[in-house]
Amino acid sequence: MHILTGPKTGLAIALLATVVTYLLLVDGAHAAVGGNAANAKLCQKGGWSKLMDSSAQQFAGEDACVSDAAHDGAIYAFATLHVERCADQPYDGLCVSASGSGLEPGSVVTTTLYKNGSAVREDFPIVQGDGTVSLSPFAHFEIPCIAGNEYSARATGTSAESLTSPTLPGIPITSNTVERISACS
Repeated sequence: MHILTGPKTGLAIALLATVVTYLLLVDGAHAAVGGNAANAKLCQKGGWSKLMDSSAQQFAGEDACVSDAAHDGAIYAFATLHVERCADQPYDGLCVSASGSGLEPGSVVTTTLYKNGSAVREDFPIVQGDGTVSLSPFAHFEIPCIAGNEYSARATGTSAESLTSPTLPGIPITSNTVERISACS
C-alpha cells in the first residue's frame, strides 16, 4: 500500500479543504440572509411611501415594505382611483368625475353609476401613457323626480405592473364609493 505524503499532495488537499469550507460557509450565509435585496432596496430612503403590496395596500412603513420585498412579495407603485361628486347635482340622479394615477397605461377604467343598487350607466376612459386617468363629469338623471332614489358610483381599474423582479401583471384597484339620495327640491 502506497500513502501519498509529498508536499505537493498535502498542499493540494489543504487547498481543496479550504475551497470546500469556503463554499459551505458562503452558501450557508446566503441561505440565512435569504430574500431579495434588489427588491427590498425599492423601499429604502422613503420609497416605501410611494409603494403598495400585492393586495393594493399601501405600506405602513419602511420595515413592512422591506420585509415583504425581501420575502419575494410583489411590490407595486402606489395606484389610486378617486370618484368625486360634481358640485351641481341633478334633482334625481348623480353626477361624478373620476381620477387616478399609478395605473396600467392603455388599460381601461370602468366607472359605474348605480340607482337603487343596479347599474344604470358606465363610462370607460383609457389610462394615459403616464398612468393617469381623468374622467370629465358624467351623470345619470331621471324625470320625473322620485324622492328617495339611492345613487352611488365607483371606479375600477388595474395598477401598473410590479416593480419587483420578476415582473408581475397589474392588480385590481377600486375607488372610493360616492353615494347620494335624491331630494326632488
